[in-house]
Amino acid sequence: MKQVAVVGGGASGFAAAITIARKSNDFTVTIYERLQKPLKKILATGNGRCNLTNANATFSDYFGHSAFAATVLEALPPDSNRAFFNDLGLLTKEEEMGRVYPASGQASAVRETLLCEAERLAIRLVTDCEISDVRPENGGFRLNNQYFCDVLLLCAGGSAAPSQGTDGGAFSLLRKLGHTVITPAPALTALVCKNFPKTLKGVRCDCAVTLFCENEPVYQIDGEVQFTDYGLSGIPIMQLSRLVSTAPEKHFCVKLNCLPQMRVPGLAEFLQTAAQLNPEKPALVLLEGVIPKNLASYLLLTCRIHNDTPVKMLSQKQIAALAEKIQNFTVSVETVRGFDFAQVTAGGADCREFDSKTLQSKKYKNLYVCGESLNVDGGCGGYNLHWAWSSGRAAGAAVVKENTP
Repeated sequence: MKQVAVVGGGASGFAAAITIARKSNDFTVTIYERLQKPLKKILATGNGRCNLTNANATFSDYFGHSAFAATVLEALPPDSNRAFFNDLGLLTKEEEMGRVYPASGQASAVRETLLCEAERLAIRLVTDCEISDVRPENGGFRLNNQYFCDVLLLCAGGSAAPSQGTDGGAFSLLRKLGHTVITPAPALTALVCKNFPKTLKGVRCDCAVTLFCENEPVYQIDGEVQFTDYGLSGIPIMQLSRLVSTAPEKHFCVKLNCLPQMRVPGLAEFLQTAAQLNPEKPALVLLEGVIPKNLASYLLLTCRIHNDTPVKMLSQKQIAALAEKIQNFTVSVETVRGFDFAQVTAGGADCREFDSKTLQSKKYKNLYVCGESLNVDGGCGGYNLHWAWSSGRAAGAAVVKENTP
């Protein structure tokens, strides 16, 4: 029997191992995981609910070598991954924006389902085992100068969230094998902003967000922005963070329209009318009617207006300036939060060195790379787990096909 080694006990690794073991009895499959327990990252996804996939996912939702990923994503679309889990006894449900979760709403159900299936299929699981060295040997590979395998699948993820098992080890192994690694960068993370006011920590506000690069708008998105003591977070900010992290030499700033449902002249007129109706109203109370209190207080400060100033004391020009601040709150970006806080990695193995159908290396027969280790990443909403399942399953199927007479 051929020996198959899967390096990385995460989503793509388990998808690949299970696919191989279910399709053929001619392989002995072993998963090597550096942590004590596998699938740890699964438990943290979707706020503990595990956003398994996205019903609307296509290759256009991905960055990096997205055209390379198209072959796998078209062959194994979201419905296919849902069917994969249904076959394992896990029901799924679709929620807003196409997000798909386990019907139980618990990420632990996904983990237990995969572990039970791996046990049923006699897949060997070696934990507390970090594979730090790999070299070709007799048509196969020698791992850590100890374990031999005929087929090797690198599914060790990227560099994001090292505490959950993905510390960039896959990239080190790929480089040792002569593969090109496009510089990894944090993605789906928060922004650290210059001179950001700490008084805004804890504010949440629905905003229209525009990212500017060298004073040119490059990305627009709407959603709830979270203000922190270091800068900006929330799904809209995380979605655009890879643009900042992959171009560290450029200057970025973010413009927030904190009341996108109104035009700037319309907001000024609204505030002016409200001030006329109640001239004794404090300025802070006036702004509290449209934006969160702490944000209102900060914007008044930037306009040199005291919170308790009666609105009758405000000139039309001052009210117009406040409206402008609310709908054009601009901050300069210093950097992104690092891999410790990122959900996914931008960059990774150069996909041009792999077959787009099988994910097999063009340099070595029987070397496959899946998931986040490849230069393919998506946004929030289940896209990255979808790529993990699909790429793992595609590679697993290819292993069986390529090694069965």
